[in-house]
Amino acid sequence: MGSKDRMAGFAGQRTDKAREQGAVCRDRLAALLDADSFVEIDARVRSSGITFGFEREPSDGDGVVAGYGTIDGRPVYVAAQDPDVHGGSIGRMHAGKIAKAIRLAIQARAPFVGMFDSGGARIEEGVLALDGMGEILSALNAASGDIPTVAAVMGPCPGGVAVAAAQCDFVLMCGPKAGLYMNGPAVVAASERKTLEPSVLGGAAVHTAETGLAAFAYEDEAACAAGIRQLLGYLPDSADAPVFPFDDRDDANRTDDGLDRIAEGLDAGYNMRAVIASVMDTGSVLETSAAYAPGMFTGFARLTGYNVGVVANADPLMDADMAGKAARFVRLCDAFSIPLITFTDAAGFKIGSEYEKSPVIRQTAEMSSAFADCTIPRLGVIVGKAYGTAFAAMNSKQTGADMVYAWPTADIGVVSADVAANIIYRKEIGASENPMTARAGFVARYADEVTAPHVAASLGLVDEIIQPAATRPRLASALDMLVSAY
Repeated sequence: MGSKDRMAGFAGQRTDKAREQGAVCRDRLAALLDADSFVEIDARVRSSGITFGFEREPSDGDGVVAGYGTIDGRPVYVAAQDPDVHGGSIGRMHAGKIAKAIRLAIQARAPFVGMFDSGGARIEEGVLALDGMGEILSALNAASGDIPTVAAVMGPCPGGVAVAAAQCDFVLMCGPKAGLYMNGPAVVAASERKTLEPSVLGGAAVHTAETGLAAFAYEDEAACAAGIRQLLGYLPDSADAPVFPFDDRDDANRTDDGLDRIAEGLDAGYNMRAVIASVMDTGSVLETSAAYAPGMFTGFARLTGYNVGVVANADPLMDADMAGKAARFVRLCDAFSIPLITFTDAAGFKIGSEYEKSPVIRQTAEMSSAFADCTIPRLGVIVGKAYGTAFAAMNSKQTGADMVYAWPTADIGVVSADVAANIIYRKEIGASENPMTARAGFVARYADEVTAPHVAASLGLVDEIIQPAATRPRLASALDMLVSAY
């Protein structure tokens, strides 16, 4: 066969194989990446051939398409499992391609996106399949905190595949078939001797609202691809990438009188998410894990073009899930040098025997440690209550916050003035001819002399008491200064 014939045969074979193998995952990658940017690696890799007597036709690519491309012009490495090839099951060569893409991403200082849709380890390959699974987990561990990793769960993922997804910085659930299971639905159903819907066992609703494993859920693949592109826009290429603002900066000096009105009606209740949206660049807020522990807001935003992480008390009473959610997000921001801004309204912790039996102490310790370990610019705004341990653990000056501002509505102390008056002045109140009037006077006195924000400011625990409407200009100015200093 001459060179001309070889070239003609290669072109025809390449076209045929592209049609036959990886059609599903190639479509998924095409929706994710910039047009014509994808370059495949190890396209002709085939399964190991060691199947311990099980007959199965090898396939080019071994059920996974891996390579690199760009998203909005930025390099990204990808691996997408093909559910139509051996059920997306993981064999030794299949796993090697995914691990290689992760290792190349680390070397190139670029994010990695895995699209997981797998039946689990390939049984006929025996321990070789487990060897490959271990290689994926090891590669993801090496990537942790070094490059951003995103897992898009496109279908059922049991066992080691679920663990691989969980090792990524963000998990996104895509469509009704997406599922993460330690043991697959069939195994659990056999054990419990009852029929179980996969979605009830490990679908999007379970992992976004109950376990907190998934940060986002999408109804279809197009929305999921758009979600990945949006998320990566808030993340750097790697942990050592420089911090820089986007060109489309919103006005740093923009004020909002609506925040003054919120402050005036604080006692009647308010929406912390509305406060965050007002302060940040218009339309830039992306909340993460919104359905899990919703009393603790975590998410990304932009402030005068800079990507920032935001943590805020949407519910003033914290619990274990809220503290744990905040801790993990803070550590992620710290790993990728994303400046952090907190909005505090923390009255304490939920009361009850069920909460005492929960891991609330450990998770609060983890949250406090996460803030204290930070090596990134940190700004805080005390909006309302800031009592006791909740105040100290929530990005206080004592844990290393660079600048802490307080609204005039801030109330800072060991306990509220109401509680303190009952303890400190109980004898005086009891001896008074009008206990109700006396108590009100002692509450007002304690509030003015102990919990008012000017007291914390006089002790250096608050840098400045600011008008709520001017929150954005204050934060923008401080952030610009701190980014240059770090």
